[in-house]
Formats: sequence, C-alpha cells, structure tokens
Amino acid sequence: MEIKLECVQGEVRDGYYVQPMMKRIWAVQLDMLKEIDRICRRHHVNYYGWFGTLLGAVRHHGFIPWDDDLDLAMLREDYERFRYYMKTELPEGWELLEREPTMISVFNTRTACLDQQFLDKFHGCPFKTGVDIFCLDPIPQDKAEEQIQLNLFWAAYSLCLNWDLPEEDERWKDMDKWEYLKEIEKISGHHFDRENPIREQLYFLGDRIAAMYWDLEYDEVTNMAWRYNHPYYRIPKSCFSKAIEAPFEDTVIPILGAYDQICRLTYGDDYMTPKKEYKHDYLKKQIDHLRKCLKAKGMALPEAFDIKFEE
Repeated sequence: MEIKLECVQGEVRDGYYVQPMMKRIWAVQLDMLKEIDRICRRHHVNYYGWFGTLLGAVRHHGFIPWDDDLDLAMLREDYERFRYYMKTELPEGWELLEREPTMISVFNTRTACLDQQFLDKFHGCPFKTGVDIFCLDPIPQDKAEEQIQLNLFWAAYSLCLNWDLPEEDERWKDMDKWEYLKEIEKISGHHFDRENPIREQLYFLGDRIAAMYWDLEYDEVTNMAWRYNHPYYRIPKSCFSKAIEAPFEDTVIPILGAYDQICRLTYGDDYMTPKKEYKHDYLKKQIDHLRKCLKAKGMALPEAFDIKFEE
C-alpha cells in the first residue's frame, strides 16, 4: 500500500514530544475550527474556547502539548442556533453527533479513511477527528427548583450514558434499567416509545431538562453534564460581559475576558503550572481498529499513522 503524505515534523513542547500524527490531528481540528468560526460569524453565534482549549490558549497559545481535542462552549441560545445551522450547513462528509445531553460534536468523517484524496484534504490524517461543543445553561435562582432540576437531569443523564451496556454488566446488578425508565416516566411525565431507540430519547429528555430555565432571569450558568461530577461548577453571568481574542496556533480563538476566574474554577489556582494528563483513549481505539482491519487484509499499519502512547 503506497500512500503519499506531506512532511510533518514532530516537536518538543514544554518537555513533551508531540508526535507527527498528533500534529496532523491538530491541523485538521484547526481547519474545522476555522469553518465553525465562519458559520458562527455569518449567523452571529457567540462561542468561546473552553476546558482544555481555553487552558491551552492561555498557557500555551495553542494546544496543550499532550491534548488531543478541541473544546468550545456556548450559552444555550447560541447553542440551539448553532445546532440548527450546522445541520444544514455542514461541509460535505462532516457529521454532527449528539453524544450526550448538553454536548454535541462535529466530526470530519464517520470512520477512518485511507483514501488518498481524503488524506490529501486532511493533512495525511486518516482518523475521525472532531470538535466538542458544550452547552451552558442557566441555574435556577430558586434552590428547591435547582435541586429538582438536578435530580431529574442526573436520572436521565446516567441512564442515557449506560443504556447500551449489556445487561450482564455489573452496573446493572442492583437495578433493572426498564424499571428505572418507568420511574423516570413517573417523575418527569415524559413517555418513552419502546419501539424506537431509547438512548436517543433519553438524550432528548436530558437536554430539555437542562434547558428548562434558559429564557428566565439567572445569575449563574453551568454545563449540566460536567456538573454531574463537579457540583461546584457555577459560572457567574457577569463573566460573559466581555470576550477577547487569544492567539491559538496559527489563528485566534474567542475566550472570555474573565478567563482567569474560569480557569481557577475548572483547574485550580495553579492552572498555569502544566500537569501531564493523557486523554488519548478514543484515538488509541481508532488506531487499534485500523491496525486490525489492515492485518485482516495482509497489510501492516503504516508507521506514519501510528501514535506511541505513554502509560
């Protein structure tokens, strides 16, 4: 199998070696960011660098050297408009995937591809590569309503995440998922159609629960899925009063002027001190899958497509 690839050099950043294939993945994500930015500007949709992308912009003026994804966030109104426009304006071959309540992802393909035309278009990267967009929803001002919303969301969210696990999985040992589904129906008043995919319906319900207060007065916002494991995650509305553009690799990305407050909330007061955290599970799965597919055809995975993962 002969494949021609442009030359991409690995480099050391902050004492960490960024491998050539990771540089290719970054290049694809930057292209996707620029396309998302074009659509957002055309429709006056506001977005911000978030999570590791915000930290990378502030601390590294680009990707965190050991990071492999690109994260954005939007307030609920912008998120809904973005989701609407992307469904009709996605470039050919791209895919909008609703992965879990309050989060969507934009991917450049459905699956890994070794077609030379595809590789030429995406900097020699054969892998499914994407950008994650997180929704920020208002937190109700009434404490009792806040707790009710949290309980409802967490019930739908946890079942949504685990629904497709086999019934012999240990996470079901103390619970019957169909009985749990009935309890959610009783509490929420929402009826699930047993003849259609349940997980998609749980996604829809969880997302609607998170959006319950989007058109009312509020003082704070949160990402409900992130708050599932981070109850302190409450961002003051005042943080969104000003946005700035921060250098990010070969472009710029909008971030909130209150980035210091948000980074401290998310990563702690020492967020400017790098800590190596490896998050390459989804990439490793793609590489292993591609290796197996090629092996079945009597071929080896080209070295240029491999990534060596540190333990």
